[in-house]
Amino acid sequence: MSEPSMKRAAIIIKDLQQQYEGLRTSVGLMLEGMRVQMFVLHHEIEDMDEAYRDNMAFLDEIGGVRFSNNSENAEKYGFTHVTIAQAAEKIQHADIVIPF
Repeated sequence: MSEPSMKRAAIIIKDLQQQYEGLRTSVGLMLEGMRVQMFVLHHEIEDMDEAYRDNMAFLDEIGGVRFSNNSENAEKYGFTHVTIAQAAEKIQHADIVIPF
């Protein structure tokens, strides 16, 4: 599938209890040929185990992009830090928005 015809998805993870499902959905959509931007908003990732780290590394490897407005996620886990306004701008360009 060529780059311009790929659908863009924004995965928004605001519920701490849904961080695994949001990441799994992000990886799944990437494997289906979508461009994915994952946003972890308003909290630091907790209980980051080896499986979660592996899935984040795989998301990075296959071209997904991770953003967070929490600076701890940027410093500890390699997310790109964004403000809420910057996140909103990016989300507006998505074809599909999936909240968690």
